[in-house]
Amino acid sequence: MMESKQKRIGIKKFWLLFLLSGLIMLFTVCGMTAEDTVNELHHEESKQNTAHDSDGIVVEVLVESDVNSASDLEVEINARKNPESVYWDTIEVPYQERFVIPKDTFIPLISTHVRAKADDSASWISCSIKYDGELVASHKSRGSDAKAVCEKKFQLGPG
Repeated sequence: MMESKQKRIGIKKFWLLFLLSGLIMLFTVCGMTAEDTVNELHHEESKQNTAHDSDGIVVEVLVESDVNSASDLEVEINARKNPESVYWDTIEVPYQERFVIPKDTFIPLISTHVRAKADDSASWISCSIKYDGELVASHKSRGSDAKAVCEKKFQLGPG
């Protein structure tokens, strides 16, 4: 009886060792290690944090010209909470600024308005507005006393 009990324990140990060996070979063949699992977990965690951090509308404003300066810059971000505005007499171009508007209200972003005047020696000036990386408004003006004006307004319904 004692011998049969020892045989069963030996068989159980053999199967356990066989199962663990099989799992190790499977992970090795698949190229998966404990470090890979940890890296995948960190990657998923950082993706969730990024999604949480960008819980707003990203507004990007860009002003460009064929010379290195422009004047009379106006940027107005009309948001329900925390509206923002920028006014400069002169700027270096390309001028680029990024604003993040929280999405915690109904219709959080009402409008965005950008205006800039070309330098006297410039032949053109342009502006553009992007919402979350998508171009929503742009304008290019040429000639003397050129002004670039971009505006995007929220509108319900077709338009």
